[in-house]
Amino acid sequence: MKRRTYFLVNDTRYDNHHGCLTVVANLHKAMAQRGWQCTGSLPVSAPAAHLNRHTAALEGAGLVLINGEGSLHHDRRNARRLLNICRVLTQTHPTALLNTVWQDNDAEAWGPVLQSLKAVYARDRKSQEQLEGLGVAAGYAPDLTFYDYPRFPSAKRTGLLCTDSVLNSWTETALQLCEREKDLAFMTLFTGRMCHTRGAKDWHKRVKYSVYPALSKRLGISVPPRYRAIPHAIPDTHAFLEGLASARSICVARYHALCFAIQQQTPFIAISSNSHKSEALIEEVGLPVKSYKIAPSQADSVVRRLNAVADDSAEFMTKAEAFTRDARQRIDRMLDAVTGTAKAREEWAT
Repeated sequence: MKRRTYFLVNDTRYDNHHGCLTVVANLHKAMAQRGWQCTGSLPVSAPAAHLNRHTAALEGAGLVLINGEGSLHHDRRNARRLLNICRVLTQTHPTALLNTVWQDNDAEAWGPVLQSLKAVYARDRKSQEQLEGLGVAAGYAPDLTFYDYPRFPSAKRTGLLCTDSVLNSWTETALQLCEREKDLAFMTLFTGRMCHTRGAKDWHKRVKYSVYPALSKRLGISVPPRYRAIPHAIPDTHAFLEGLASARSICVARYHALCFAIQQQTPFIAISSNSHKSEALIEEVGLPVKSYKIAPSQADSVVRRLNAVADDSAEFMTKAEAFTRDARQRIDRMLDAVTGTAKAREEWAT
């Protein structure tokens, strides 16, 4: 067995959107810089039973990293799935949970599992506080998108943007709003192509990506808004970020769109998502949530609010710069701690 090897659980690249692609790429980059090699990964949404498909990769791993991202909230299906995976892996490997939200999960079910983990790191302090309330010595480090990203030269910013959401209701609202408002352009975080697939499991998704947009545009057939958003996709993450960085301001409805706006110092307003993650990040930056948050029912005021935050962005720029600088340092300390205390499985088992 190799001493400095790890296996990744909840590999979100298979969601094929720019935020998750950046998270996983940054994790692998940061681990490689520390001399660690990834033996394999369990894709997002895969159940504990699928660990049997990765026996060799797990046998060769001295450490398991669980990428929580936005999965662990309100005891939802993905949270229960990761709970079962943790129960299995902590029996055989030193296991760390990192880069995670945590909100209102089943404390009784999770309690023993959390205590068996070798490290737990939340990506926001709201989540950290809930974990600490369960008696878990949880650390804090911002989302892994803040570890490494391109910065674009300052230039005249033009135009207003509005993103899709994990909530279909807002994506529908955003598409309609951008059709009405000539100064507002729609932006989706999906790449528009299946660059990472799980083989036959994703065939239906590939078909939908290819066919659904055409059914909507050419035949007027009703399809879910996430597929109507695909024609707006930018496949390349660098080009996507460059477009975001050139905007005067952006209405973000996905957590990673908010991360990217902060990194590129693009003024924003935020729509709530399916957990406290966006509000928590705004607070971490040191900004008043009420000034940067907007309810979906206030869609008609989006353009006015976007112009307002763009006109009064000095405080945001200063705090965004400070936060991003600190974020990289915190992520480094987290990974130094996780890899520095990890032991090969034979040593840990004793």
